[in-house]
Amino acid sequence: MDLFLKIMGILLAVSGAGIVFAAKPIAKARGMAEKQVVNLRTDEETLQRLRMQKAIVKVKLAGSVVFLPGMLIILYAFR
Repeated sequence: MDLFLKIMGILLAVSGAGIVFAAKPIAKARGMAEKQVVNLRTDEETLQRLRMQKAIVKVKLAGSVVFLPGMLIILYAFR
């Protein structure tokens, strides 16, 4: 059981970190920037940058949701 927890913790932590580090290419490939809603009156270039930043933050949050349990499992399994 201990080996299983170590392997699962490492897999979750590595995959979560990979998602966080690859957030920009993931957001671009999935076309997430076009789906974001920004309630701001400004020029189109600024709106496009804000939409992209918002999409990147959402991907990074999803990656951290995967990363955090992996780190907690690693802390428990390796103590």
